Amino acid sequence: MYKFTHEAVQHDNPHYDPAILLDTLMHLLGARNDRQLATRLNVNPSQICKVRKRRLSVAPALLISMHEETGLTLRQLRALMGDYREHTGPSAKHPIVPQTEYLNSLRPLQGGRVFSPASPNAVN
Repeated sequence: MYKFTHEAVQHDNPHYDPAILLDTLMHLLGARNDRQLATRLNVNPSQICKVRKRRLSVAPALLISMHEETGLTLRQLRALMGDYREHTGPSAKHPIVPQTEYLNSLRPLQGGRVFSPASPNAVN
């Protein structure tokens, strides 16, 4: 079985930046810090800190929690952190140019580092 590791993401993907994903989630969920975000996602605050500092990859279970809290699709969440692969298997390759069409339903805020749904009813 393929193990999703930070090293696999870091070396193969120059677009990977989980901080954009976390900042966007904080904006959407109204969290003021990583601890409040962790509480909303029902994870340990140290997990959010390690993801932000790129010591830990974004686990599939964490992506599902993010999806359930925000209503964003898994593809949108992956695109927010810079993962534009069509699939996540061991043979998946990162595109050289980011595939930003997954972010079309989101609009950039704060200089492009935070995104918000284009329609106000997209996230509860």
